[in-house]
Amino acid sequence: MSLLRRIVRNSTKAAPVAKAFKPYPLGRDPSKLLKLAPVSITDMDDRPISLRHRVTTMIEMANLDKASKLSRLAVLDEFRVDSDTLFICNSVISAMCNARGRRYSEAFSLFNYFFNESQILPNVLSCNFIIKVNCDIRLVDEALELYRHILLDGRLVPGTETYMMLTKGLVDAKRLDEACGLVRSMSMRCTSSSFMVYDILIRGFLDIGDSVKASQILEEWKGLDSKLARRDYHEALAIFNVSFMNYCFKQGKDEEAMEILATLEDAQMLKPIVGNRVLKVLVEHGKKTEAWELFGEMIETCDPETVNIMSEYFSEKTVPLERLRKACYRTMIACLCEHGKVSEAEKLFAEMLTDVDGEDFLAGPDLPTFRAMMNGYVQVGRVDDAIKTLNKLRISNIRKLAIHRDP
Repeated sequence: MSLLRRIVRNSTKAAPVAKAFKPYPLGRDPSKLLKLAPVSITDMDDRPISLRHRVTTMIEMANLDKASKLSRLAVLDEFRVDSDTLFICNSVISAMCNARGRRYSEAFSLFNYFFNESQILPNVLSCNFIIKVNCDIRLVDEALELYRHILLDGRLVPGTETYMMLTKGLVDAKRLDEACGLVRSMSMRCTSSSFMVYDILIRGFLDIGDSVKASQILEEWKGLDSKLARRDYHEALAIFNVSFMNYCFKQGKDEEAMEILATLEDAQMLKPIVGNRVLKVLVEHGKKTEAWELFGEMIETCDPETVNIMSEYFSEKTVPLERLRKACYRTMIACLCEHGKVSEAEKLFAEMLTDVDGEDFLAGPDLPTFRAMMNGYVQVGRVDDAIKTLNKLRISNIRKLAIHRDP
């Protein structure tokens, strides 16, 4: 056997080279991000409570500084749990993004700490937080940079929410041609093109008065999603029709708008995804009679968004609370208190407290709901009731902190 053959036969296989880690771009210089204080395992007491529960409780109590500090322990080997680590990371970043005053700087620093410095693998939701913030503050190019990084990295797949945020960001920036390109890119990458993304694009062209282009995009979508389930297809068409109805109202063509409204099926209107859109348009254009009629039909199937849309009308009429879904209680309490209807709000609040038993207290009113009731009482001069509600809040917090086992 020749020397060359022996070398080839006996050569060892080269070990696979690990792919070099490339940090997720945030649209900011990492060296200029808000510095996070170091954390240590000594920051935890010795109660047998999971880190996930501790962080979640701090977020519920609006103690985001403590939640942030505890969450950073999730990257340590002692606390890494497959089902919990990413949940903790996403929860605290989300809380910072949605906090009063929008604590975006801390959200970016936490993302960098978890997913760049500690190299925990994020999911699409993690990246969507950053994409949404950048789009909201008009840094669309920075949002697109993270999107392109996700595509090149290949471990994550952008979802419908990602495309909705980016499309809206481009539409708001009047970059409609780029938005069209992005949506077509989504259509090539995804087996089913989200009608919600197409609706954002259609509304973008309607907002600049180009109804012809909007109609062309609608026809394009019909060609792409012709295999969509019949129910979903009709739901999508209802969404598109609402956008055209809104356009007609804005153009002063009320009669045409009402004709479109008449074509919408009752079954579709009772679904919040469609009904909320219709309600919003009716409220924006002062169609109170039609809005109240639809709200009365939706109240047993509505969601918190439905309540928020109708909130400005609650001072005018009595809301049929006995038919309201419990999932909407928190939002309804806040809306009623804002409009001085404290007596109605406290009935719902009392029912929420009555439903709580033992450790199920965790499912009762959250901190914003307690605050809404206290503010409502103060506004109508019922200070004693506000103090009683504050005491109930204290009991709620004590019970949350006193749990001595993993949930």
